Amino acid sequence: MSYDNNACKEYNQLSRRQVVGGMSFAAVTASLGVSWLPRMAFAQSASQRDVIISVYLRGGMDGMSSVVPFGDEEYYNIRSATAVPRPDSNQSRKAINLDGFFGLHPGLAALMPAYTAGDLALVHAVGAQNWSRSHFDAQRWMEVGKREDPNLTTGWLGRHLMTSEQRTVNAPLRAMSLTNGMVRTLGGAPKSLPVNDPDDFGFAGGFDNEDELSLWIGRQYNRMNDGTTPAVRDTRNIIARLNAINFSGYNGAGGATYPNSNFGYALKSTAAMMTANLGLEAVHIDKDGWDTHSDQGVLGGDFNSLITDLGDSMGAFYRDLKARGNMRWTMVVISEFGRTAIENGARGTDHGTGNSMFVLGGGVRGGRVISQWPGLARENLYQEIDLASTIDFRDVLAEVVRKRLLNRNLSTIFPGYSPRFRGVVDMVA
Repeated sequence: MSYDNNACKEYNQLSRRQVVGGMSFAAVTASLGVSWLPRMAFAQSASQRDVIISVYLRGGMDGMSSVVPFGDEEYYNIRSATAVPRPDSNQSRKAINLDGFFGLHPGLAALMPAYTAGDLALVHAVGAQNWSRSHFDAQRWMEVGKREDPNLTTGWLGRHLMTSEQRTVNAPLRAMSLTNGMVRTLGGAPKSLPVNDPDDFGFAGGFDNEDELSLWIGRQYNRMNDGTTPAVRDTRNIIARLNAINFSGYNGAGGATYPNSNFGYALKSTAAMMTANLGLEAVHIDKDGWDTHSDQGVLGGDFNSLITDLGDSMGAFYRDLKARGNMRWTMVVISEFGRTAIENGARGTDHGTGNSMFVLGGGVRGGRVISQWPGLARENLYQEIDLASTIDFRDVLAEVVRKRLLNRNLSTIFPGYSPRFRGVVDMVA
């Protein structure tokens, strides 16, 4: 994360917290060698499951600027300086009509092929009851899957992996967090690592001959008769298999071109690893910078740049994988809260409650916006300022976990919550 002059103090404090990017060999092997995980029985084959790509937009994306409720007449009354023009406007930059009520921000135009094909669903007015306006609390709630439980230290996606059989037998790695440190979402996940750049992952220390070092480490640990040996073997296999992938030379199929951005590179790297059959079941990616309190720049500033990068990168990933005939994956894009429905006096928006989510993939029941729209009239706003949350974010995540990841253990993955499925995805065939 980076410091943002337009963001709030809390967001910048979170951004300054640097997690150690490098991992020692011992730390890597320790994270791969988890042995205390519960044993679960499953009726369906693990190989049928989707790969899940979890994307977190840190800072609080403005969901009403990404998925525009142009059909609600109050939208233009409460957002005179930050609204996206109607699809029938004579302005060059305007919303892309989706269903006569909602429109897509013009920066997300690259997602329209997926929407038209029925592979992209948008979920609006998403959040939770008694939602927090704190970045720290809201992020933790979404990543852990339960509010205010200090004893719950694992993440919802980590618990999915904890309670499911391995999708690819003998794969050295099940999940990867393309971040400097392991995100809370994947907390507790077996065979999982934080790898900021998979094209630059290996032994630290600048050894002249890494192959010789790897062989030496293998010989040393093969002498041990304990649980470290398989973890060391997996670590060496991960390094070897990542080194065998030509990340810099990877080209998207079907004419897909990934943006030259951190997020574009992360999705390009994910596509390269999936194409190389690395055996990954889950990949997590962060995209930060969404805390737009002032000079939001919906059509020509910071927000516009962020949303365009998001759309172009996701659009390239979709086009690439679809051209390769690989649509056995689901991407879920979430953010900790929306912005206030009513804009502030600095041409920006503050911490809100209701937001929008993106669900992309071959098993998505897309081509539509799923919403129980509460309305933007003052009496319908939460605390008279926010878009009210009418769909719990865990409803969407739980449906993906059950139907696309084939995990029945929802009471463990989302403790204390009974999800209501919204028809976002189909069951794996």
